[in-house]
Amino acid sequence: MRDRYLYLLGGHSFQTETNRQFVEQAGGSNARIVLCIMNRPGWEEYVPLFQQMWTESGAQDMQVIVPDEDGILDMEQAEQVLSQATGIFIGGGNTEKYHHYYATGRFKDLLINCYENGVPIAGNSAGALILPEICLISPLDNEQSVMLFKQGVGLLSNVLISVHYTEWSDQSNLLEGMRTKKVKRGIGIDEQACAVFINGQLAYALGESVHEVIFEDFDPDQYAIVKGQSHK
Repeated sequence: MRDRYLYLLGGHSFQTETNRQFVEQAGGSNARIVLCIMNRPGWEEYVPLFQQMWTESGAQDMQVIVPDEDGILDMEQAEQVLSQATGIFIGGGNTEKYHHYYATGRFKDLLINCYENGVPIAGNSAGALILPEICLISPLDNEQSVMLFKQGVGLLSNVLISVHYTEWSDQSNLLEGMRTKKVKRGIGIDEQACAVFINGQLAYALGESVHEVIFEDFDPDQYAIVKGQSHK
């Protein structure tokens, strides 16, 4: 059975070493990468940037999954494309929209199936937040300015993820989410960093800092241990 790789990027999609390793795990020159993004103004301009970056790492084949202008996702096309994928990259943007399209229903099932069959999956910002069992959406990341919890894809369990961690000073929100959901472990990922999980366990970090937050106790007066994960 193939090892299962997750690359959770904290805010910047175009991290060179992260994408190089992602493409390598996806098959290098034989990789078939699927990019899942949102239909928002200018989205077409980002596609060549991803394509160039992955081509430089050896990948030649890239497909895009995106809702149409009416907000409809062609599930027949998505299923066909994902069935051939050797790597999946989920972009960043509005986390609630990404969750709606890519962490529910049939699409969620397809992602789980790909992951369980050894297809490496990368997610940047919103794309990273939707992949664990619990999707934590910071008050800084939604129009209501409140903490939101949604059922994620479920590729990681017993951990909450925070992105833009240092840049948004999001530690207090991550801790509050952990207290609320009684989850003892949190991972805060800076914008220029990537947390790499292998078979559901944090293996190493790439780029800038990835912060591991561990509750010794759920007593609100107890302090959490916060440490930066070493790089590779």
